[in-house]
Amino acid sequence: MKIDVHRSTERGDVITLQEDFPVTWRRKKFTIPFGFESDGFSTPECFWSTISPAVDPRTLRGAVGHDWVYRVQPPEWTRKEADEMLYDFIREDGLSWWRAQKVYWGLRWFGGAAWKDNAEVKAK
Repeated sequence: MKIDVHRSTERGDVITLQEDFPVTWRRKKFTIPFGFESDGFSTPECFWSTISPAVDPRTLRGAVGHDWVYRVQPPEWTRKEADEMLYDFIREDGLSWWRAQKVYWGLRWFGGAAWKDNAEVKAK
C-alpha cells in the first residue's frame, strides 16, 4: 500500500492512498481507490503506548479498510463485519491479541456514532 501522510492539516494526520488498494476478507472483495483519505488508526494519542499509533504497519491495512467500509457502507457489509475485518487484519499484521481486543471492543462500544453519521451523510 503506497500512502502519503500529511501532518499539517486541521484534521491531524491524513493518509492519502497513492494507488488503488485491493482488499479481500472472508470472500468479500473491494478496491479502495487512489486518492482515498483516511485518518489511519483513530486511537487518541494518549492510548498509543497501550494500543497503537495512528500510522503503524500493524494497523494500517485494517484501519484504511475499516474507514472505507464505514464511509461507503456497501449494502453487503454490516458495521459488525467492518469491525471484525479490522480485528482480523490487525492480528494478521502483528498487533498482539490483548491490544487487538481493546481495539475491537472499543469499536463495538463506541463506533456506532461514526457508522450512523456516515449513513446520514451518504443518505443526503
